[in-house]
Amino acid sequence: MRLHRLTLQAFGPFRTRESVDFDTLRQGGLFLVHGATGAGKSTVFDAVCFALYGDVPGKRHALSLRSHHADAATVTQVELEFTMAGRRLRITRTPQQEKPGRVTLRSATAHLMERHADTAFGQEVWKPVVSGHQETNSEISALLGMSRDQFCQVVLLPQGEFARFLRADATERGAVLSRLFGTHRFTAVQRWLSDHAKETGRLRDEAQAGVWRDADRIQHAAATVGITITAPTPSPDAPDLTPAQTLGWAHSLGTAADTAHHGALAVQATARDEHGAATKHAETVHALAERQHRHRTATRALAELRAKDDHFGALEQTLERALRAEPVRALLNALDAADREHTAAAEARDKATQNLPEPHTQAGDADLATVENQLANDLGQLDALRHDEQRAAELTAALAALDAELEQAEADQTEIADRLQHADEERTEHTARLEAAQQAHVEAVRLGATLPQLARQLDAARRRDTLAGKSAKARAKAEKLKEAALAAGRQYRELLDRRLEGMAGELAGQLEADRPCPVCGSPTHPRPATAGEGHPTREDAAQADQEFRKSDRAWQKAEVDATKYATEAEAAREQAGDATTADLEQTHRDAERTHAELLGAAADIAPAEEQLRLFDEQHAERTKELTAIGRRIGDYIGRQETHAGEAELLGRRLKEALDGHPSVADRITHLTGQRATITAARTAIRHADTTAANLARARSGAEEQATDAGFDTLDDVRKALLPRGRTDHMAGELATWHTEQATQTATLADPVVAAAAQQDPADPQAADTALAEVTEHLATATAAETAARTCREALASHIDSLTAHTTRLGPLAEEHARARHLAELAAGTSTDNQLRMHLEAYVLAARLEDVARAANTRLKRMSLGRYLLSHTDTRSGRGRSGLGLEILDQWTGQTRDTKTLSGGESFFASLALALGLADIVAHEAGGSRLDTLFIDEGFGSLDEDTLDEVLQVLDELRSHSRAVGVVSHVADLRRRIPTQMHVRKHENGSTIRALECAPAH
Repeated sequence: MRLHRLTLQAFGPFRTRESVDFDTLRQGGLFLVHGATGAGKSTVFDAVCFALYGDVPGKRHALSLRSHHADAATVTQVELEFTMAGRRLRITRTPQQEKPGRVTLRSATAHLMERHADTAFGQEVWKPVVSGHQETNSEISALLGMSRDQFCQVVLLPQGEFARFLRADATERGAVLSRLFGTHRFTAVQRWLSDHAKETGRLRDEAQAGVWRDADRIQHAAATVGITITAPTPSPDAPDLTPAQTLGWAHSLGTAADTAHHGALAVQATARDEHGAATKHAETVHALAERQHRHRTATRALAELRAKDDHFGALEQTLERALRAEPVRALLNALDAADREHTAAAEARDKATQNLPEPHTQAGDADLATVENQLANDLGQLDALRHDEQRAAELTAALAALDAELEQAEADQTEIADRLQHADEERTEHTARLEAAQQAHVEAVRLGATLPQLARQLDAARRRDTLAGKSAKARAKAEKLKEAALAAGRQYRELLDRRLEGMAGELAGQLEADRPCPVCGSPTHPRPATAGEGHPTREDAAQADQEFRKSDRAWQKAEVDATKYATEAEAAREQAGDATTADLEQTHRDAERTHAELLGAAADIAPAEEQLRLFDEQHAERTKELTAIGRRIGDYIGRQETHAGEAELLGRRLKEALDGHPSVADRITHLTGQRATITAARTAIRHADTTAANLARARSGAEEQATDAGFDTLDDVRKALLPRGRTDHMAGELATWHTEQATQTATLADPVVAAAAQQDPADPQAADTALAEVTEHLATATAAETAARTCREALASHIDSLTAHTTRLGPLAEEHARARHLAELAAGTSTDNQLRMHLEAYVLAARLEDVARAANTRLKRMSLGRYLLSHTDTRSGRGRSGLGLEILDQWTGQTRDTKTLSGGESFFASLALALGLADIVAHEAGGSRLDTLFIDEGFGSLDEDTLDEVLQVLDELRSHSRAVGVVSHVADLRRRIPTQMHVRKHENGSTIRALECAPAH
């Protein structure tokens, strides 16, 4: 995967839209990311991780990454452009965030697009691939082939974490490796083997418990009927019994149960015959005893009935009088009802006449009818006056409204007249305001024409001051470089002179025996010259000449710069004049302030013109309004006079008709009440007369019916009457008495009962006692048969269950032994696992060997061939082995603990380990190539030579266009790494300065 461009907005400490061009960084290969603490260096990598996976490393949440510097309208967004598997892709994500001015949250979004060539127009266009977090994450996972944790471990190498990983124990190291390599499936296999061993053990124990449980049930069932044998009983106390012995014991108890059941059946049959005979004898005795009891009871009851003959004779006479009086009951009830109705009507009549107004309290129905008609006529006349009363009220309201309107109109007339008197003064004020704004506009235009010239003069003064300083520095630098160049020239000439002086010795040093001299041609060299001590070589002369030429070029360049700055400073001085920069700045500020004030005053032209126009329009409107108000006041006065006359006439008419009442409705209500009282009294009088006539007719009918029934008076009838329930009861009582006499007489006449009375008294108690004895014997025999049968059936069922459990127990025990051995082997607790290494640790140990091997290719270079990482499976104490790391010192041949390394040694050892782990994780994830790598801090602990070696190793990582980013505060790295990206921290948010290539010294 190759990163091209990252763009982030309102993300972390970055308020505005910032971009990182990884293509430009890749040109330098190794680049440095530096900045102050908290500026946001690591946030750049967080943004890459968030764009790809929708989340950031560590425990932070994406919602917390919104910039606190950003305004509410700016959306937090990250956009990453990258190439993967030959596809140019762009992913854009926004986290969940608050909407501006609302308490609701803006939903998170994700969009993945791919760049395609548009053959129709010869251009490249972006086309959507997927949208939404779920779909985008699935697509990214399929492309990269690694999880977020793996990506963070491969692309960002946090030195601090790997220093801990280097010194960690086996448990901590195993947790990191398990997370990166995804070996949890081996833990799952180990857990399954353990669970399987537990399950097979449970099934075996269940089968064994079933055998003992069935044996216990068999023994308990046999004991209930007293069956025992001498063979040992299977139980946890006798675990060595074989399945055959267990089943033989059970079948022996089953045979004994069958024999006991057959004996119980024979005893039960004999007891059943004896019980049948005793039952028949008891039934015969009880039948005789019952007939003898009936004869005694009937004799006694008949005597008691005959003793009550007088009582029932009187009862018959009372019942006969009540039946003769019964037809008169209804007429008596009607008479009582008529009497009650007349009494109530008379009371209502008296009460109604008491409510009549004077002088009508003693008047009859005819007089009351005359008064009622007169009241009806009066009510008709009052109803006709309702319209006059309503009109009078309307006139009163209209007069009140006219008074208010007249008062308001007169107040408006006074106000408008007052304002028109001051109109000339107000118009003068508006005209003066407009003229002042127009004058300010003229002054602003004039002053605005001079501002550019003042700005140019101020800018020239600033350049003059700046260039004066630069010119002085450039001249001083040129003088210094001139002295250095002259000194280098003298040194070069002196060295050249020394070399020429010792040239003979230098040539003599090249002579060889029997070879001609390059100067004289002689093959013999009797006295060759010798070079003096410290004689300069050709390389020394070339080096001195090169340094002289370099110094001379620097001097000439400095002279050009000094001349250029002096010329520019003079030109700026001519343009700025002799005034100081401070004076020019004050003059420019005063002019700008005055110009702004004049523009503000000139801006009042349009409002002043509008105010004057509105004033003239309002003045004309007020003049018209004053005339209209005068006409309205005359109209109000005329209408007042008309309404007042009509109201006076209606008032006199209503006063006569109301007779002191406040309104027509109140007078009508009073008269209506009097009429209703008279009507009620007339109704009560007529009803009382009617009920009196009804009472007389009811009394006459009742007396006639009583005479026909044989009674002298109505009081005799009332005494003879009985309650309706009482007569029925008396009739029933007489019928029962006659029926009982007939029944008892018939019983005594029955031949069977008469014959039983002649026999000896029966003894049913003795018969029942004999029957109870044989019944108890039968119950005992039946219970014994039931117990024997239940025991036989239970033993048969338990023996079948015992046979099934015994059959299952053997295979289950063998399967549990195998499962337990595999589980202990995978868990590292088996004696066959000598290293005590569980399954996941065994797999991780192999991965750790690969990591150590990959790390050593770089560690050997960084440590100048001294150190190598060594994986060890040695067990320490009682802990498990498999994930140990040691350092092999090749200079001494000894191994030692990683915790003994110094700070600098720990850094490059952990860095090599991190790089090796990154390579192995990338390989395990499908071999995805990652062309961008970040290394976070740790360089401050290295000495200069080791830092050179580490940077060379890192520089080799950028082969084949691979970019390596170093995140560090170390100042020396700014000199050693030319390509740099500076993250700056500000009060209003961090920024990423444009990529720069610093000179390498």
